[in-house]
Amino acid sequence: MAETTSVSATKRGSRKAPSLSFALVLLFMATAVAYIGFSGLDQNLRAARGEGAPGTFTAVSLSCIQHPGHESCTCNGRFAPGDGGETRGVYLHAAGRDTCVEGERIAAVDVGADNRVYGPDGSREWILSLLLLAAPLAVIGVHGLLWARHLHHRTTRFG
Repeated sequence: MAETTSVSATKRGSRKAPSLSFALVLLFMATAVAYIGFSGLDQNLRAARGEGAPGTFTAVSLSCIQHPGHESCTCNGRFAPGDGGETRGVYLHAAGRDTCVEGERIAAVDVGADNRVYGPDGSREWILSLLLLAAPLAVIGVHGLLWARHLHHRTTRFG
């Protein structure tokens, strides 16, 4: 019985090292996700504050899709910058049936996105960017703690 106990203690004491290849792939993927979150952060923060080139959005068409529990709509139209620049075809972000009536002119802000403009009330897209930055940091932090724990255990056992 004593022999079985010492074998169990030995198995418990020898932890398997975290996979280096998994850690490198995880680091690469986390970096890629963080890059995606960071690349749109500036534009999303401007949209959240309603900052950008003011102008007028004229609704041309509305297309909606019913999902379980909610409806998602796209309001297509033309944006005319307030400074008299060239109008272009875009969609109004976060527009619904109540805010997108064909032919209606709506105050909008161009924050630099190629194909969309925002209402003057702003947007909450920054939340997704923040999550795309926080999640990789959390994953890297947790995996870093696993490696630190493994290295600490290894140095105290052999050191």
